[in-house]
Amino acid sequence: MFEHRITELRGLINQYNAAYYGRAESLVSDREYDGLLAELVNLEKIYPEYASPNSPTQKIGSDLTKSFPKVRHSVPMMSIDNTYSAEDVSEWVARVGKMLADEDISGSDIRFMGELKMDGVACSVIYEGGRMVRAVTRGNGVTGDDVTANVRTIKSIPHTVKYKENFEVRGEIYMTFENFTSLNAALTEAGQKPMQNPRNTTAGTLKLMDPSEVAKRSLSFAAYFLLSGDDKRTKSLHGNAEFLAKLGFPVVNHSGLLADVGAILGFCSEWESKRYGLPFPVDGVVIKVDSFDQQNRLGATAKSPRWVIAYKYPPEKAFTVIEGIDAGVGRTGVVTPVARLRPVFLAGTTIKNATLHNYDEIARLDVRLGDTVEIEKSGEIIPKVIQVDTKQRPAGSAAFVPPRECPSCGSLLAKLEGEVALRCLSLSCPDQLFASLEHFAARGAMDVKGMGPAVIKQLLDTGLIRDAADLYDLTEEKLAALDRFAEKSAANIVAAINESKSRPLDKLINGLGIRMIGQKAARDLAAFVDDLSDLYSVPAAELEKIEGVGSIMAQSVRLFFDRAENREMAERLRAAGLNLKGTKGHSGAEGRLTGKTFVLTGTLERYTRERAAELIMREGGKVMSGVSKKTGFVLAGAEAGSKLDKAEALGVKVISEQEFEGMIS
Repeated sequence: MFEHRITELRGLINQYNAAYYGRAESLVSDREYDGLLAELVNLEKIYPEYASPNSPTQKIGSDLTKSFPKVRHSVPMMSIDNTYSAEDVSEWVARVGKMLADEDISGSDIRFMGELKMDGVACSVIYEGGRMVRAVTRGNGVTGDDVTANVRTIKSIPHTVKYKENFEVRGEIYMTFENFTSLNAALTEAGQKPMQNPRNTTAGTLKLMDPSEVAKRSLSFAAYFLLSGDDKRTKSLHGNAEFLAKLGFPVVNHSGLLADVGAILGFCSEWESKRYGLPFPVDGVVIKVDSFDQQNRLGATAKSPRWVIAYKYPPEKAFTVIEGIDAGVGRTGVVTPVARLRPVFLAGTTIKNATLHNYDEIARLDVRLGDTVEIEKSGEIIPKVIQVDTKQRPAGSAAFVPPRECPSCGSLLAKLEGEVALRCLSLSCPDQLFASLEHFAARGAMDVKGMGPAVIKQLLDTGLIRDAADLYDLTEEKLAALDRFAEKSAANIVAAINESKSRPLDKLINGLGIRMIGQKAARDLAAFVDDLSDLYSVPAAELEKIEGVGSIMAQSVRLFFDRAENREMAERLRAAGLNLKGTKGHSGAEGRLTGKTFVLTGTLERYTRERAAELIMREGGKVMSGVSKKTGFVLAGAEAGSKLDKAEALGVKVISEQEFEGMIS
């Protein structure tokens, strides 16, 4: 009986490990996984005759892949024992005291440090002679994946430091809630499945083969340990953390010195609610013995150090009732269901809505109106429905039927091949029009100052505009006749609309809202053509040859301009005086940068990268996405990444902002 249960537990845990470490997918909650592992540990202790070196209790989970070179860690990156119980923490503190007492160390001489347990991915970053040379994932604890190119895109990791000793920094790579939400919004708009949570998204991002895609997701880093041969820097965790901060590394949030279990549990309790005010996910507190000498005396088991334990917070959950399932329509027509809830307090806020992601998810959970559901806010910004309590289901309830018609315009909805999302394909859909106009006027596109959501809604409601081209027919007289429009505000908006006419073509292409085409792809397309009309007929196969434009993006561009109404709107914009000229011909035009090619990297002080690119193209130069021997100049700002290293290796000239300004002035 027990042998069967041990075998079953090992199979389940190995299955969950394969998904978690191999595919960055959580099949069960952390607490459920930890409970299964604790049960297996206990059974193996009671029945040692069933012990096995291949048991998951004897191995560190591995995130190794076949795609990256392998690097052996100088010191193994071991896993940490964890608990959800304050009693277990007290027992661990007592056990540490007893073990060190055997080493003639008094309990009053033992100090601890608490660190917020960031829910990310452990990584080792290696420096030689003051320069970052390698970044390695934890892997199986002994060997990790070399993800240097991807980690170089993380702006919070310095590429050079003023410390010439060879050393290694270990820390946590993570994704902020804001970046996670933005990524999921983009995926949903594209009809793709949203990511599960920031931790899994971070793990998957680090395994991408294209560093430029990693850079788009804006990962962050926080250090918790510096491993160095310089003994003066490695006496204690506190001294170690202070030195890391002096070198310029962001350091994980940590406590002062903690003298006893009361202080430790006080720190854990303090952050259980305060963590909700942080911009990144935290799922517990890691408690460590502060002295490195005492850590060495305590040693480690085959899997985990004895001088550290993680106290994990249980995920916040609550039960409430589904009062409605609403549908919203995004810019690209994707219809997204959201559960309207009976208000319930959860994770520091009152929750009224929860994401259901898509209608396949509703069917999988069998969510119905009036159901009592469990919601969870664990690593998510918007809570999600995780299960239905069918025992409390109202009599006579019926399975939820997805809408057949768009909730905004009444058009029939469709599912595109390979997508899970329902989509409205009508170009006159009011909700799509609103979202597309908001995008068109946004800063990254045509940057029409003062054209906010309230103004756009009023213009649509009054029938003054129906699409982006109609904006350029607006006059001060038309606007001044609207409610809440003073003469001055009407004049300001008209001035902003007129100013936007001179924006470069890449801003317009981005503003058109072509699926899968963002700011960078829009710049690449603008550099490919002499005029926007070139895109009306260029084959998808030719578009695929553009660096940074893949086959799906090429097909999306082709589908957009194959529609007569989209070409007609573009020509109306031309007639209104907008700039539809591409930058392809600029290389032969007269300008200060004629014939010169540039790559931009790092954070510039005086310009955004977009503005610097505009200036280069305006002066006849070209902006490329990658460094090669043909690159003329690399304009490097602060925290420049792998492009700077490649430029130096190839002998490409690297210039500062001051030098750049000298070239264009």
